[in-house]
Amino acid sequence: MNTPLTVAELAHPIALELGGNWRPQPAHHGVQELDHAATFTHMDGRQLHLSERFDDPGHLHIRGAFPATDYPFRRGERDTVRVAMNEDPADIAARIAADLIPVHRDVHERVKEHNRAQAEMRRDVEEAARDLSARLPGARTRVDGTTAFVYMNLEPGEVRIGLDGDTVSLVLNDAPRIIADAVVFAVSRFLPHVQTPEGERGEYVDGYAL
Repeated sequence: MNTPLTVAELAHPIALELGGNWRPQPAHHGVQELDHAATFTHMDGRQLHLSERFDDPGHLHIRGAFPATDYPFRRGERDTVRVAMNEDPADIAARIAADLIPVHRDVHERVKEHNRAQAEMRRDVEEAARDLSARLPGARTRVDGTTAFVYMNLEPGEVRIGLDGDTVSLVLNDAPRIIADAVVFAVSRFLPHVQTPEGERGEYVDGYAL
């Protein structure tokens, strides 16, 4: 009676059938190499994860891996291919090539583009927050991803400027009107993408949304 191959043992023949651009690699838990999992790494950096789940013995699950991201995945963009482990490696590779790799390649590129755009936005927000903070005496800055906050403690009163991507919001608590007008003017002049009407003087309210 033949002993069934483990996922680690199956990875190499399947990778050979997929072609030379995919390299099989063992999966590890700490320093221990796992029999029930493996990884395929493409020459361009894409990865596929293979595993035999404890609740589905005898079947191989293959899914595409993605970088850490907040990309809003849609239905069908992270599907898994499920095959019997006793199938011929050539047939398994054919399923992966037809049903998984094309979608994963396209979505992987969208995720990378999304991450690039997010990184650029984070840099822009950080730069804008630093610029505002440097121009407003006593201001403090906190940056959280694509969102930043600039605080001014007026004693009495408080000014909070929120930068969320291309959106700027102001919250003024017990701030004198002259301060409110000055902050609206400062934000609209220091951040070129924020537009206010010609001659805008502001209103004395608890919040501004520019």
